[in-house]
Amino acid sequence: MLNAYGVLKFLHVLSVVVWVGGVTGLSVVTWRVSGERNREVLAALLGQATSFGRRIVGPASFIVLLTGPKMVGMEHIGFGTFWVLWGFGGLTAHFWIGATALRRRTSALLQLSSTAQGDDDALLLAARKLWSAQLIYLAIMAAVVAAMVLKPTL
Repeated sequence: MLNAYGVLKFLHVLSVVVWVGGVTGLSVVTWRVSGERNREVLAALLGQATSFGRRIVGPASFIVLLTGPKMVGMEHIGFGTFWVLWGFGGLTAHFWIGATALRRRTSALLQLSSTAQGDDDALLLAARKLWSAQLIYLAIMAAVVAAMVLKPTL
């Protein structure tokens, strides 16, 4: 049956898939391309990834932020419920890590890859730093998805 809650849940889940799936795919591709040391391709990819973050990931995460609390209210779940708090914590981590570590590390790698010649060791180190931040970010997002699916209580 189609109702407001069903529409919100569809938008919520679809937005999470686009957001987390997109970040996962771009993270893996960025890591693989950085290992090839093709600066031109890496710079182009990072430019596209940055655009994807602003145009797709940001809005998708915002839709999640809008639909989640609305569903909690509609179903009278309670904002103090453990898994709901875990979801808010994950969104907070997303905004904080995305705005700081991921943005800075992507920018540093983009700057290094934008030069025709350069220190390959510095490029690989910057790629490793970005990959490390991406793995932490994705682990947090996976933990949030698990909490939303399993709905654990304390």
